[in-house]
Amino acid sequence: MKKLLLSLRLMAIVALMAMGTTAMANDFTYDFLTTLPKGWSASTAPAGYETTNLNRGCQFTSSTTLTLKGAKNVSKVVLTCSSNVAGKNTIALSVGGKAFGETVTMGKETNEEKIFSGSASGDITIDITRVDKSVYISKIVVTADEIGTSTGGDTPGTGGDEGDDELDPNYTYGEPTTITPTGTVGSNAAYSFVQNNILVSATAGGQYDNYFGCNAGSSITFTATKPIKAIVVNGYIKKDFEAEASSGEILYADASEDAVESDPVLAVLDVDSKSVTIACVKQLRCYSVDIYFEENPDLDEMGGGDEEYNFDYEPDEATTLNIKFTGIQADDYSDFYGFDYTDIYFMSDDYEMEVAAFAPFDEETVLAPGTYEINDSYEDGTVQASPGGDDMYDYPTYIATGFEFDTEYEEWYYTQSYYVVSGTLTVSKVEGGTKFELKGKTAKGSTVNATYLLPGEGASAISNAQQTAKPADGKRLQNGRVVIVKKDKVYDAAGSRIK
Repeated sequence: MKKLLLSLRLMAIVALMAMGTTAMANDFTYDFLTTLPKGWSASTAPAGYETTNLNRGCQFTSSTTLTLKGAKNVSKVVLTCSSNVAGKNTIALSVGGKAFGETVTMGKETNEEKIFSGSASGDITIDITRVDKSVYISKIVVTADEIGTSTGGDTPGTGGDEGDDELDPNYTYGEPTTITPTGTVGSNAAYSFVQNNILVSATAGGQYDNYFGCNAGSSITFTATKPIKAIVVNGYIKKDFEAEASSGEILYADASEDAVESDPVLAVLDVDSKSVTIACVKQLRCYSVDIYFEENPDLDEMGGGDEEYNFDYEPDEATTLNIKFTGIQADDYSDFYGFDYTDIYFMSDDYEMEVAAFAPFDEETVLAPGTYEINDSYEDGTVQASPGGDDMYDYPTYIATGFEFDTEYEEWYYTQSYYVVSGTLTVSKVEGGTKFELKGKTAKGSTVNATYLLPGEGASAISNAQQTAKPADGKRLQNGRVVIVKKDKVYDAAGSRIK
């Protein structure tokens, strides 16, 4: 009996060898609940993923073509899909460029199976024609001998796991793991990059030295090799910004009135997925992104702390700055803070300086005549020494210079800062008005000698001038902030559009 069984086994092996490359059909199952699965690409990015309520998966609000490359001997494809409207949206399938089964018109249905049968080899393409409302795909099962080695989904930014084969499954993530810009690459195009074992991909956007982003009407995806708990974006959003996340709870700043630049400006909590896609109605810029894996961060405690500030924007080579300012704007924030605090902006053609004085506002001279020491004591009668800045803001007392105009985004920004960390500000009554004289040292050793003469009308002239002056192109002071006016558009000194 044992010899007979051995003979049967040998006969079976010979028979299989004689069959050459012939193989048995297999079912290849692809889950679309939280991301485009590896191997699939989409001609237009998904609007999001429904993982709660009806659990309908990948959502499309426009027509799209799904593609899976290199299928051999396909006999059946089963789609589990949903539609929010009956008799309008259709699905057609082809294999190797030839129609496979009949075109299906969808009803108003939830997670219904659509079966396409035939016999063909080649790339599988599924044409979803969306006429009204949304179409959802939650699962696709392909019955075929094999699926080719081409991974598909290699177009950056389609919203799936494309490129995640570059990620190390054994990587140990920090808490948080931070993503920063990788350098200037371009704009208005799909892109992807991997940093700290995180795959970042956008359907359309740009990469620059100081930010990477997502265009209006596009999406950006973050993929890791372990489930992400939360994502927090330090960045900038355009006016009227809205967004949806493929999973989790999304929060973002109120940009209903103006563009917003903040840390954080956007967060997605309770993601609980290896990949999350953020679909943006308006532009999103990311100066840095913190990705958490263990627990949601306390957003109330984020964005502050002197330990985050630095002096990186100050030139390393020390120099002497002799500045004669020609304009001023002052604001009394004492009631707001609950202690004496006067914020002063000085301006000239090439420099702006912000000074924070822990002293009451004076209606005639802005600050009472006297000498105010610049230090970090925060005591009454002193001027704040600059703690430095970050990628969004500089903190007083500092001097901004090197103004440039970004022609692509029509925004002004400054490229250099000098952080005053010691010295004195002297206010004195002189013939013709009030003289301000700042003598100080900066964080990297530069010397500052700055003066300004406030005309004899006193501090009241500042607000009067602001109320009556006709806006003109150039740098000016408005509501206690340096602004740049260009063709009736107003920007702050960092380049953020104000109106």
